Amino acid sequence: MSEIKSVAIAGASGNLGPHVLKALSDAKLHVTVLTRGTKSTTFDPAVKVVSVDYSSVESLTSALQGQDAIVSAVGMEALEGQTIVIDAAIAAGVKRFIPADYGAVTTNSKLHEYPFYSTVGKIQKYLAEKSKSTGLSYTVLSTGAFTDTLFGAMGIIDFDKHEAVLYDGGDSRFSTNSMAGVGKAIAQILKHPKETSNRMLRISEAILTQNKLLAIAKELKPEITWKTTLVDTSEMMKEALTSFGAGDSSPPVFMKFLRSTVFTGNRFGAAYDVTDNELLGVEALSDESLKKLVAGRLG
Repeated sequence: MSEIKSVAIAGASGNLGPHVLKALSDAKLHVTVLTRGTKSTTFDPAVKVVSVDYSSVESLTSALQGQDAIVSAVGMEALEGQTIVIDAAIAAGVKRFIPADYGAVTTNSKLHEYPFYSTVGKIQKYLAEKSKSTGLSYTVLSTGAFTDTLFGAMGIIDFDKHEAVLYDGGDSRFSTNSMAGVGKAIAQILKHPKETSNRMLRISEAILTQNKLLAIAKELKPEITWKTTLVDTSEMMKEALTSFGAGDSSPPVFMKFLRSTVFTGNRFGAAYDVTDNELLGVEALSDESLKKLVAGRLG
């Protein structure tokens, strides 16, 4: 496969998008941002911005002319619409598509019968089928949980209130990566088009557990008293699915469902013991750096 030089990004202004944009720019790739509007004030003046209609294959095909690859970082509400972007990429002669599939267990087919996972599974299957009959190749990147989110306001441990809901006892192992690290890994995928073609890759800066994070917090500030609550993820999943069935897909319900599939032992494979870190230049998060992250949240 020939060298990838020009890349389009869908969803560059979302949570992950800015990190991807920075990494691709730092890698000296020619970057074009696809946007629904005409404003480009949030982007560097050096970045080319093209307004598109994401519901139109024709609009997207025109915008993707001359692009070697497209990276999707769209939000949940736009996941299913990626089939239109894929069709446009094929029509425009794009060589590589990286879907918005940056999750912990999205490639586990056991989950593809459930909400959200059925959509990402559909996109995975669509890409695999199209890669057999067109010039478009793909790479699916499994990233585990985002470290940024784990230590944010919606994290799995409440560092502000000193409370923790421990899923299945708190010893479930899960892989994690920073958003900046994910952006760099995506850039490396494009720098290694042959080695990453039509593959599902995994990266992991660290494998953590809730109890490990809690132990670090207690070590750093032993004077703090923590309140812990135990939750069974099997029951949590049942509750979430019941809510979905009743028409409630609100963010709290979705978050309950998502956590029931990730922080559940090795049931769905959230911890990556075998990775593609070396290929993509992913560096491990040191214990010292992890302690600094926890210390920063403890204040």
